[in-house]
Amino acid sequence: MLTINSKFSDCARTVYGNPFTGSVKVRFRGGSKQYRFTGVSRRAILSAAIIAPASVGQWINRHCLQNHQTVTL
Repeated sequence: MLTINSKFSDCARTVYGNPFTGSVKVRFRGGSKQYRFTGVSRRAILSAAIIAPASVGQWINRHCLQNHQTVTL
């Protein structure tokens, strides 16, 4: 799992992505549940891990929430 920098994010506490499996784990601020998104673009995960997105929340909306399977852990 690669860490996606969410230090300055208002929405996400931690974001981890696995470019080999196309899965992303997100823990949002103000909540204790961790969500796993599958079917996320491997290229998007690798790009976000190397170069932190300007807005982690927008990255999650664009790459994780659209048409992907969500599992609450």
